[in-house]
Amino acid sequence: MKRIFITPLLLSACIYGASLNAAEAPKTPEKQTSWGLYVDSNEVAAMKQKLGDKMLLVDVRDPVEIMFTGFSDVVDINIPFKTADRSTWHKNKPVFNMQMNKNFEQDLAAALQARGLSKDAPIAIMCRSGGTRGAPATKLLEDKGYKNIYVVTDGFEGGTVKDGEKKNWRLKNGWKNSGLPWSYKLNKEKMYMPPITQNITQTVTQTVAIDKAAAEKAQYISMLYHANLMPNYMPVLMKNAKSIALSSEQTGKLKSWIAANNKKSKNVVKKIVQLENDLALASINADDKPTLMKKYSEIADLRIKLASSKADCRDNIRSILSAEQWNKLVKLQQAAQTQQASL
Repeated sequence: MKRIFITPLLLSACIYGASLNAAEAPKTPEKQTSWGLYVDSNEVAAMKQKLGDKMLLVDVRDPVEIMFTGFSDVVDINIPFKTADRSTWHKNKPVFNMQMNKNFEQDLAAALQARGLSKDAPIAIMCRSGGTRGAPATKLLEDKGYKNIYVVTDGFEGGTVKDGEKKNWRLKNGWKNSGLPWSYKLNKEKMYMPPITQNITQTVTQTVAIDKAAAEKAQYISMLYHANLMPNYMPVLMKNAKSIALSSEQTGKLKSWIAANNKKSKNVVKKIVQLENDLALASINADDKPTLMKKYSEIADLRIKLASSKADCRDNIRSILSAEQWNKLVKLQQAAQTQQASL
Protein backbone atom coordinates (compact mmCIF):
# COMPACT_ATOMS: atom_id res chain seq x y z
CA MET A 1 0.00 0.00 0.00
CA LYS A 2 1.43 3.37 -1.02
CA ARG A 3 1.70 5.92 1.79
CA ILE A 4 0.97 9.60 1.21
CA PHE A 5 2.79 12.13 3.38
CA ILE A 6 0.91 15.42 3.89
CA THR A 7 3.23 18.39 4.41
CA PRO A 8 2.07 21.59 6.16
CA LEU A 9 1.95 23.35 2.79
CA LEU A 10 -0.17 20.59 1.27
CA LEU A 11 -2.46 20.55 4.31
CA SER A 12 -2.94 24.32 4.07
CA ALA A 13 -3.67 23.99 0.36
CA CYS A 14 -6.27 21.30 1.02
CA ILE A 15 -8.06 23.38 3.64
CA TYR A 16 -7.83 26.81 2.07
CA GLY A 17 -7.34 26.01 -1.61
CA ALA A 18 -3.90 27.68 -1.81
CA SER A 19 -1.47 27.15 -4.67
CA LEU A 20 1.08 24.36 -4.23
CA ASN A 21 3.80 26.48 -5.80
CA ALA A 22 6.42 27.15 -3.14
CA ALA A 23 9.79 28.87 -2.99
CA GLU A 24 12.87 26.92 -1.98
CA ALA A 25 13.75 26.90 1.70
CA PRO A 26 16.46 29.44 2.61
CA LYS A 27 19.91 27.91 2.94
CA THR A 28 20.83 29.68 6.19
CA PRO A 29 19.20 28.39 9.41
CA GLU A 30 18.56 31.97 10.59
CA LYS A 31 16.05 32.41 7.76
CA GLN A 32 14.31 29.07 8.27
CA THR A 33 11.23 28.51 10.42
CA SER A 34 9.61 25.54 12.14
CA TRP A 35 6.68 25.65 9.70
CA GLY A 36 8.95 25.30 6.68
CA LEU A 37 6.54 27.40 4.61
CA TYR A 38 8.17 29.70 2.04
CA VAL A 39 6.75 31.60 -0.94
CA ASP A 40 8.13 34.26 -3.23
CA SER A 41 6.31 37.47 -4.15
CA ASN A 42 4.53 36.07 -7.19
CA GLU A 43 3.39 33.03 -5.27
CA VAL A 44 2.04 35.00 -2.32
CA ALA A 45 0.25 37.37 -4.71
CA ALA A 46 -1.42 34.38 -6.40
CA MET A 47 -2.20 32.89 -3.02
CA LYS A 48 -3.81 36.15 -1.87
CA GLN A 49 -5.81 36.43 -5.08
CA LYS A 50 -7.17 32.92 -4.58
CA LEU A 51 -7.84 33.04 -0.83
CA GLY A 52 -8.78 36.70 -0.50
CA ASP A 53 -9.96 37.50 3.02
CA LYS A 54 -9.34 33.92 4.15
CA MET A 55 -5.66 34.69 4.63
CA LEU A 56 -3.64 37.56 6.11
CA LEU A 57 -0.76 39.20 4.26
CA VAL A 58 1.33 41.28 6.67
CA ASP A 59 4.02 43.85 5.84
CA VAL A 60 6.37 43.96 8.86
CA ARG A 61 8.49 46.93 7.75
CA ASP A 62 8.77 50.23 9.61
CA PRO A 63 5.92 52.52 8.44
CA VAL A 64 8.40 55.36 7.78
CA GLU A 65 10.47 52.99 5.63
CA ILE A 66 7.33 52.07 3.70
CA MET A 67 6.55 55.75 3.13
CA PHE A 68 9.78 56.19 1.16
CA THR A 69 10.03 52.79 -0.55
CA GLY A 70 6.42 52.02 -1.45
CA PHE A 71 3.51 49.81 -0.41
CA SER A 72 1.10 47.39 -2.03
CA ASP A 73 -2.58 47.65 -1.29
CA VAL A 74 -2.77 43.88 -1.78
CA VAL A 75 -1.23 43.73 1.70
CA ASP A 76 -3.87 43.43 4.43
CA ILE A 77 -2.07 45.27 7.20
CA ASN A 78 1.23 46.80 8.26
CA ILE A 79 2.45 45.52 11.64
CA PRO A 80 6.13 46.43 12.08
CA PHE A 81 8.40 43.85 13.63
CA LYS A 82 10.91 46.60 14.43
CA THR A 83 10.93 50.39 14.13
CA ALA A 84 13.82 52.86 14.00
CA ASP A 85 14.70 54.32 17.39
CA ARG A 86 15.92 57.82 16.55
CA SER A 87 17.14 58.39 20.12
CA THR A 88 19.91 55.77 19.89
CA TRP A 89 22.65 55.01 17.37
CA HIS A 90 23.77 51.54 16.25
CA LYS A 91 26.99 50.39 17.88
CA ASN A 92 28.60 48.98 14.73
CA LYS A 93 26.67 50.44 11.78
CA PRO A 94 26.08 54.04 10.64
CA VAL A 95 22.34 53.77 11.27
CA PHE A 96 19.75 54.20 14.03
CA ASN A 97 19.04 51.26 16.30
CA MET A 98 15.95 49.22 15.52
CA GLN A 99 13.56 48.74 18.42
CA MET A 100 11.42 45.62 18.74
CA ASN A 101 7.67 46.06 18.59
CA LYS A 102 6.74 44.53 21.95
CA ASN A 103 3.12 44.20 20.85
CA PHE A 104 3.84 42.42 17.56
CA GLU A 105 2.14 39.13 18.41
CA GLN A 106 -0.80 40.85 20.11
CA ASP A 107 -1.24 43.15 17.11
CA LEU A 108 -1.23 40.17 14.76
CA ALA A 109 -3.77 38.27 16.85
CA ALA A 110 -5.99 41.38 16.92
CA ALA A 111 -5.75 41.69 13.12
CA LEU A 112 -6.91 38.10 12.72
CA GLN A 113 -9.78 38.58 15.15
CA ALA A 114 -10.90 41.78 13.42
CA ARG A 115 -11.25 39.79 10.17
CA GLY A 116 -12.98 36.83 11.78
CA LEU A 117 -9.94 34.59 11.24
CA SER A 118 -8.45 32.04 13.60
CA LYS A 119 -4.83 31.09 14.14
CA ASP A 120 -5.39 28.26 11.66
CA ALA A 121 -5.64 30.76 8.79
CA PRO A 122 -2.65 31.18 6.45
CA ILE A 123 -0.51 34.18 7.34
CA ALA A 124 2.22 35.51 5.06
CA ILE A 125 4.97 37.70 6.50
CA MET A 126 6.75 40.12 4.16
CA CYS A 127 9.66 42.44 5.00
CA ARG A 128 12.14 44.26 2.74
CA SER A 129 14.18 41.30 1.52
CA GLY A 130 12.68 38.22 3.19
CA GLY A 131 15.15 37.22 5.88
CA THR A 132 16.28 40.10 8.05
CA ARG A 133 12.87 40.71 9.63
CA GLY A 134 10.46 38.32 7.93
CA ALA A 135 11.98 35.13 9.31
CA PRO A 136 12.69 36.51 12.82
CA ALA A 137 9.16 37.91 13.01
CA THR A 138 7.79 34.50 12.04
CA LYS A 139 9.98 32.73 14.61
CA LEU A 140 8.59 35.03 17.28
CA LEU A 141 5.19 33.45 16.64
CA GLU A 142 6.33 29.87 17.21
CA ASP A 143 4.61 27.95 20.02
CA LYS A 144 1.78 30.49 20.13
CA GLY A 145 -0.87 28.43 18.36
CA TYR A 146 -0.42 29.61 14.76
CA LYS A 147 -0.70 26.81 12.21
CA ASN A 148 0.32 28.19 8.80
CA ILE A 149 2.80 31.03 8.64
CA TYR A 150 4.64 31.69 5.40
CA VAL A 151 7.76 33.76 4.88
CA VAL A 152 7.90 35.80 1.65
CA THR A 153 11.49 34.92 0.78
CA ASP A 154 12.28 37.83 -1.56
CA GLY A 155 10.40 40.53 0.37
CA PHE A 156 9.00 43.77 -0.98
CA GLU A 157 12.20 45.27 -2.43
CA GLY A 158 14.08 42.07 -3.22
CA GLY A 159 17.81 41.41 -3.16
CA THR A 160 20.73 43.58 -4.27
CA VAL A 161 22.57 43.45 -7.57
CA LYS A 162 26.10 42.22 -6.96
CA ASP A 163 27.92 43.71 -9.96
CA GLY A 164 27.73 46.48 -12.55
CA GLU A 165 26.73 50.13 -12.46
CA LYS A 166 23.74 49.39 -10.25
CA LYS A 167 25.65 47.33 -7.71
CA ASN A 168 23.87 47.19 -4.33
CA TRP A 169 20.59 48.42 -5.85
CA ARG A 170 17.62 46.28 -4.84
CA LEU A 171 16.58 45.16 -8.31
CA LYS A 172 16.68 41.39 -7.87
CA ASN A 173 13.32 39.66 -7.36
CA GLY A 174 10.98 41.08 -4.72
CA TRP A 175 7.46 42.43 -5.02
CA LYS A 176 8.49 45.72 -6.63
CA ASN A 177 10.59 44.02 -9.30
CA SER A 178 8.03 41.34 -10.19
CA GLY A 179 5.46 43.51 -11.97
CA LEU A 180 3.08 43.30 -9.03
CA PRO A 181 0.93 46.30 -8.00
CA TRP A 182 2.51 48.83 -5.65
CA SER A 183 2.58 52.59 -5.10
CA TYR A 184 4.14 55.36 -3.00
CA LYS A 185 0.60 56.27 -1.97
CA LEU A 186 -0.14 54.63 1.36
CA ASN A 187 -3.46 53.29 2.55
CA LYS A 188 -3.94 54.96 5.93
CA GLU A 189 -6.40 52.28 7.07
CA LYS A 190 -3.73 49.62 6.70
CA MET A 191 -0.73 51.45 8.13
CA TYR A 192 0.53 50.91 11.65
CA MET A 193 -0.45 53.76 13.93
CA PRO A 194 1.08 53.54 17.43
CA PRO A 195 -1.06 54.60 20.40
CA ILE A 196 0.08 58.22 20.37
CA THR A 197 -1.96 59.31 23.40
CA GLN A 198 -0.56 56.50 25.48
CA ASN A 199 3.00 57.29 24.37
CA ILE A 200 2.58 60.99 25.15
CA THR A 201 1.05 60.24 28.55
CA GLN A 202 3.87 57.86 29.37
CA THR A 203 6.50 60.34 28.22
CA VAL A 204 4.95 63.19 30.21
CA THR A 205 4.68 60.99 33.31
CA GLN A 206 8.30 59.95 33.00
CA THR A 207 9.40 63.57 32.44
CA VAL A 208 7.45 64.79 35.46
CA ALA A 209 8.95 62.02 37.59
CA ILE A 210 12.47 62.89 36.40
CA ASP A 211 11.91 66.61 36.99
CA LYS A 212 10.50 65.92 40.45
CA ALA A 213 13.46 63.71 41.36
CA ALA A 214 15.91 66.34 40.05
CA ALA A 215 14.15 69.07 42.02
CA GLU A 216 14.19 67.00 45.20
CA LYS A 217 17.87 66.24 44.73
CA ALA A 218 18.71 69.92 44.16
CA GLN A 219 16.69 70.87 47.23
CA TYR A 220 18.53 68.30 49.34
CA ILE A 221 21.96 69.51 48.16
CA SER A 222 20.95 73.06 49.06
CA MET A 223 19.72 71.92 52.47
CA LEU A 224 22.89 69.91 53.02
CA TYR A 225 25.06 72.92 52.22
CA HIS A 226 22.97 75.06 54.58
CA ALA A 227 23.07 72.49 57.40
CA ASN A 228 26.87 72.22 57.27
CA LEU A 229 29.28 74.27 55.19
CA MET A 230 31.83 71.47 54.82
CA PRO A 231 32.21 70.43 51.14
CA ASN A 232 29.81 67.86 49.71
CA TYR A 233 32.28 65.73 47.77
CA MET A 234 30.10 62.81 46.75
CA PRO A 235 27.59 64.64 44.47
CA VAL A 236 30.43 66.39 42.63
CA LEU A 237 32.40 63.17 42.32
CA MET A 238 29.51 61.10 40.91
CA LYS A 239 28.47 63.88 38.54
CA ASN A 240 32.00 64.01 37.11
CA ALA A 241 32.75 60.28 37.26
CA LYS A 242 33.71 60.16 33.57
CA SER A 243 36.15 63.09 33.62
CA ILE A 244 37.73 61.78 36.84
CA ALA A 245 38.00 58.36 35.13
CA LEU A 246 36.44 56.26 37.86
CA SER A 247 36.85 52.53 37.36
CA SER A 248 33.94 50.14 37.76
CA GLU A 249 35.50 48.89 40.99
CA GLN A 250 35.80 52.43 42.37
CA THR A 251 32.24 53.23 41.34
CA GLY A 252 31.02 50.09 43.09
CA LYS A 253 32.74 51.05 46.34
CA LEU A 254 31.37 54.58 46.21
CA LYS A 255 27.85 53.38 45.52
CA SER A 256 28.12 50.98 48.46
CA TRP A 257 29.05 53.90 50.70
CA ILE A 258 26.11 55.92 49.39
CA ALA A 259 23.70 53.04 49.97
CA ALA A 260 24.93 52.60 53.55
CA ASN A 261 25.08 56.27 54.59
CA ASN A 262 22.99 58.51 52.34
CA LYS A 263 19.65 57.86 54.02
CA LYS A 264 21.12 58.56 57.46
CA SER A 265 22.58 61.89 56.31
CA LYS A 266 19.28 62.91 54.69
CA ASN A 267 17.42 62.23 57.91
CA VAL A 268 19.90 64.37 59.89
CA VAL A 269 19.63 67.24 57.38
CA LYS A 270 15.81 67.14 57.42
CA LYS A 271 15.86 67.09 61.23
CA ILE A 272 18.13 70.15 61.32
CA VAL A 273 15.87 72.10 58.95
CA GLN A 274 12.78 71.08 60.94
CA LEU A 275 14.35 72.11 64.27
CA GLU A 276 15.40 75.44 62.79
CA ASN A 277 11.81 76.09 61.77
CA ASP A 278 10.63 75.03 65.24
CA LEU A 279 13.19 77.34 66.83
CA ALA A 280 12.02 80.30 64.75
CA LEU A 281 8.38 79.65 65.66
CA ALA A 282 9.27 79.18 69.32
CA SER A 283 11.01 82.55 69.33
CA ILE A 284 8.03 84.23 67.64
CA ASN A 285 5.70 82.61 70.17
CA ALA A 286 7.81 84.06 73.01
CA ASP A 287 9.03 80.74 74.45
CA ASP A 288 11.45 81.23 77.33
CA LYS A 289 15.21 81.37 76.83
CA PRO A 290 15.98 77.85 78.25
CA THR A 291 13.53 76.29 75.78
CA LEU A 292 15.10 78.18 72.89
CA MET A 293 18.64 77.24 73.97
CA LYS A 294 17.65 73.60 74.27
CA LYS A 295 16.42 73.55 70.67
CA TYR A 296 19.54 75.39 69.52
CA SER A 297 21.68 72.83 71.35
CA GLU A 298 19.88 69.99 69.55
CA ILE A 299 20.59 71.68 66.23
CA ALA A 300 24.27 72.13 67.15
CA ASP A 301 24.59 68.45 68.09
CA LEU A 302 23.07 67.40 64.78
CA ARG A 303 25.39 69.74 62.86
CA ILE A 304 28.39 68.16 64.58
CA LYS A 305 27.03 64.71 63.72
CA LEU A 306 26.63 65.77 60.08
CA ALA A 307 30.12 67.28 60.02
CA SER A 308 31.54 63.99 61.30
CA SER A 309 29.66 62.08 58.59
CA LYS A 310 31.00 64.45 55.91
CA ALA A 311 34.54 64.00 57.17
CA ASP A 312 34.13 60.21 57.04
CA CYS A 313 32.78 60.51 53.50
CA ARG A 314 35.76 62.62 52.44
CA ASP A 315 38.27 60.19 53.98
CA ASN A 316 36.52 57.24 52.33
CA ILE A 317 36.68 58.97 48.95
CA ARG A 318 40.38 59.73 49.39
CA SER A 319 41.06 56.08 50.20
CA ILE A 320 39.33 54.98 46.99
CA LEU A 321 40.73 57.58 44.56
CA SER A 322 44.27 57.88 43.30
CA ALA A 323 46.21 61.06 44.10
CA GLU A 324 45.63 62.35 40.57
CA GLN A 325 41.89 61.67 40.76
CA TRP A 326 41.66 63.36 44.15
CA ASN A 327 43.40 66.49 42.84
CA LYS A 328 40.90 66.65 39.96
CA LEU A 329 38.03 66.30 42.41
CA VAL A 330 39.42 69.10 44.61
CA LYS A 331 39.47 71.50 41.65
CA LEU A 332 35.91 70.53 40.67
CA GLN A 333 34.82 70.86 44.29
CA GLN A 334 36.30 74.34 44.58
CA ALA A 335 34.38 75.40 41.46
CA ALA A 336 31.17 73.91 42.88
CA GLN A 337 31.69 75.69 46.21
CA THR A 338 32.16 79.01 44.43
CA GLN A 339 29.00 78.47 42.40
CA GLN A 340 27.00 77.44 45.47
CA ALA A 341 28.20 80.44 47.46
CA SER A 342 27.03 82.78 44.69
CA LEU A 343 23.44 81.46 44.77
